[in-house]
Amino acid sequence: MKGHVYKRGKTYTYMFDGQPDPLTGDRKQISKGGWKTETIAWQKCREAMQQVESGKYAEPSKRTVEEFLVSQWLPVVRRTVAASTWASWRHYTTSNVVPAIGKVRMQDLTAVRLHALYEHLLTTGRVKRTADEAMFGYWTARQKKGEEPKPREVMQACGVTIHAARAAVRRYRAGRTPKAVNPGLDPKTVRNIHAMLHKALTDALAWHYVTENVAASVKPPRVPKRRRPVWTPKQLGTFLAYARTDRFYALYLVVATTGMRRAEVCGLTWSAVDIEAGHLAVDPGSPRVVVDGRAETSDGKTDNAPRLLSLDKVTVDALREWRTVQRSERPFYDEEYDGTDLLFTWEDGRPIHPDVVRQRFHRMAAACGLPRIRLHDVRHSYATAALKAGVHPAVVSRRLGHASEAFTMSVYTHVLPSTGHENALLDDLQEGVFPRSGGRI
Repeated sequence: MKGHVYKRGKTYTYMFDGQPDPLTGDRKQISKGGWKTETIAWQKCREAMQQVESGKYAEPSKRTVEEFLVSQWLPVVRRTVAASTWASWRHYTTSNVVPAIGKVRMQDLTAVRLHALYEHLLTTGRVKRTADEAMFGYWTARQKKGEEPKPREVMQACGVTIHAARAAVRRYRAGRTPKAVNPGLDPKTVRNIHAMLHKALTDALAWHYVTENVAASVKPPRVPKRRRPVWTPKQLGTFLAYARTDRFYALYLVVATTGMRRAEVCGLTWSAVDIEAGHLAVDPGSPRVVVDGRAETSDGKTDNAPRLLSLDKVTVDALREWRTVQRSERPFYDEEYDGTDLLFTWEDGRPIHPDVVRQRFHRMAAACGLPRIRLHDVRHSYATAALKAGVHPAVVSRRLGHASEAFTMSVYTHVLPSTGHENALLDDLQEGVFPRSGGRI
């Protein structure tokens, strides 16, 4: 690779041929001027040629962070990551990154700027008003006028679902008001944003848009460890006794006795269940996740997501009863029946939306007077009960679909397991921890 320097007005400019284009084979000339002396121009020319030869050269560009993330990077990575991951990255980009540093040139981005961005997000970065805040504001305004807004009015005024509006009205009538929201984002969210920017800048470096990944020099905020609230086996039994009359009782029972994720249980198919053998297979390609409010099929959460889970007799009996109910509904809808192989559906065969599963769970838990936990915390309740019952951590890790036993133990360090066997928790189910009598589905 050869270069030359020439005088241009009162300054000097260097020029040399860069590496050939990998597609066309054409060489593009690289030049930069404005150097005060010929010696400096030659020095900068040699430095630039070394960068090109080592693959670290980035052509000078006015490309901004917004232009790169929105117009180039997000469209490219859309087909390489899960839909839910891409939707989160798009939200982080448009809501948190672009408003703060979108106008900054990519080649002017520094570790100091990223530190400042993270500090801004942690203190005043929350830009989205929660639905609960909006509904409570509307509710309060109507109450001051001496009016009692109905759930459908709350739904229409605040742009939420009817289920969310009904739940909010019940909370406000019971005197439960929204808690004050921190104006900053949670450290976990800021860490997620950092992970996205690190990936984006890694790609920018590979595309020769920048000469270094400045995110690699930034330490994201520490996330304090929080012990998720869980239900005891007795509380879980109380919930399942109440849910026994719900259409999706078998779904909640599967979650409680296997620790499956909401997306996994909503994507279960009958072909993955062997009722006679008493086990089901979790398919890594079938989980139903929520992306921009819509339910769609996604990939498994980890490489260990595909797994075979044994079922206890109570769950097997519930699934057998549920299968009878589901088959009895099909003839009524005839050709209008949505003939999917999904395990849990509505009467006409339509897939159940994961958010509906969550909303029904919260309504029934509140009706039971149980402590409020997330549906995902039933998974934690299962794991905690299993470990305390003596099930080996390796078995719990496999059933939960964790990447490793070490990860499982890092999450459940507060539980002190003793050596046991897989059926220890299932034996408790047989002894009546979970009810199995009466009611309809």
